[in-house]
Amino acid sequence: MTRLLSLPFLGVFLVLTSFSYAEEVDRAKVDDALPLKEDTYRLVFVRMEDQLFRKAGDYEAFCKQNGDRPRSQNRKEVTAVLKQKAAGSWKQVEELVKKLEKEGGVRGPRRFWIVNGFACVAKPKAIKELAQHESVSFVYLDRFARLVLRKSRPMGKTQASAMKTLFELWKKRPATLDLKNAKIPWNLEGIKAPEVWRKEKAFGRGVTVAVIDSGILPTPSLAHALWKNPKESFNGKDDDENGLIDDVFGYDFISGVGFVGETNRMMSHGSSCAGIIAGRPSPKSKWLTGVAPEAELMLLKGSFDLRVLEYLLDQGADLVSMSFMIVGRELGHLRGLYRNAFEHLSASGVLSMGGAGNFGAGPRAQSAGKQIGLPKDVPCVVAVAGVSKDLAPISFSSKGPCFWENVAFFSDHTKENPLGKPDLTAFPTGYPMWTHPPSRLTKARGWREISAEEGASLVVGPGGNSFSGPHGVGVAALVWSVNPEMNPWEVHALLEETAVDLGPKGRDFRTGAGLLNALAAVKAARK
Repeated sequence: MTRLLSLPFLGVFLVLTSFSYAEEVDRAKVDDALPLKEDTYRLVFVRMEDQLFRKAGDYEAFCKQNGDRPRSQNRKEVTAVLKQKAAGSWKQVEELVKKLEKEGGVRGPRRFWIVNGFACVAKPKAIKELAQHESVSFVYLDRFARLVLRKSRPMGKTQASAMKTLFELWKKRPATLDLKNAKIPWNLEGIKAPEVWRKEKAFGRGVTVAVIDSGILPTPSLAHALWKNPKESFNGKDDDENGLIDDVFGYDFISGVGFVGETNRMMSHGSSCAGIIAGRPSPKSKWLTGVAPEAELMLLKGSFDLRVLEYLLDQGADLVSMSFMIVGRELGHLRGLYRNAFEHLSASGVLSMGGAGNFGAGPRAQSAGKQIGLPKDVPCVVAVAGVSKDLAPISFSSKGPCFWENVAFFSDHTKENPLGKPDLTAFPTGYPMWTHPPSRLTKARGWREISAEEGASLVVGPGGNSFSGPHGVGVAALVWSVNPEMNPWEVHALLEETAVDLGPKGRDFRTGAGLLNALAAVKAARK
């Protein structure tokens, strides 16, 4: 008999005071960064009380209680629970929201379910009324929200033509992987990915990686790796009726179009990361850059947009690769909202990963405890630091620990009990990456082209822990290709258990658990 989803105890947020009770309750449920006296609109996120995980520790309790259940079952049931909770809470608060809209206190409410709540612009009086509602747990200052969200629209002629060209490249992908003639860069050898291919016959097949980045260049090695929405085609219509037009290979939630090509003319960050995760062998030069060269890539744009997380979960992604991070900026309680989202995402079967950052030294250096920022400072998100080819430390690589203090619902890692970060280590530079041909500026930085290819170039020179993170994503894809029912927190633990220790013995704040070891991880996953 299938065991039902086991949920942790969800506590109740109580505030006691001996004076001015109503006023204190309002303030306790409202972000202290929100002014309540000025009669101006503020971007806010209203978090509802009925969450799957309400506070620190609930996610960990869930993992213990549901670790013996297959990932597919957790995914199906958790996703359903998240949506049910959001629908139920909206019914409770809908009448109040409509009233406040009529009065002009609230504008443009947008509902979410990855965290049960809604975003809107609201005036102080409306914020107070929302906070007083029994179904509301907290009102955040939404520091990442955009005042105007573009509605989905067809692409322009130039973008549509570019996407159709990419689609034609995608259709020409080879039926089998040619390893015999492939050239393997040293960074893949360094984490033992080729040994996994040869000895374990694991290539990442069946695993979908959502890449939240800048998009890709139209080169065969990347086009052949793309995931395709089976219900969508490039025709200017919303074929699958999900509210998005032409989301064939993914979607740009910033611009509101299905164009997922690169727009930066200097450096294609998205192409480099995508190539490290799942780049296929080049038809021209035979370079194979991908750790998991049979995984598929879902391309997304819109960092810190909760719609992106909901989309990738609905579309069946297994992993999410993220190069974005916030450091040197006060986020206050809002950190907790995103921790809530990523914990829900993990419980739903998706592992989130990315580079630990480049803030350890130099002009962008941050102080201790602030070098790894959101979302890589979330406990269930894997942060990957960097070392050189000879495994020597790299000064710019961000170091831990991380702290969670004075964050509503999530103040569990104090300076006396810090969160150990980074989690793992890989290589941030020195190997071929897919990007634009070097410019005069990048040539001056030492970048060199090793192969000019159709639609892009293979270039040695770009550097940063943005490129360490995709190594971890690729290894996780290899693991899931041999054991797809492992839960995200189990894969996270496995990668750490099988890593090669670096530096001082044991886990440390520079290299985490150590260098990724794809062969050991895949072997352990088979047991």
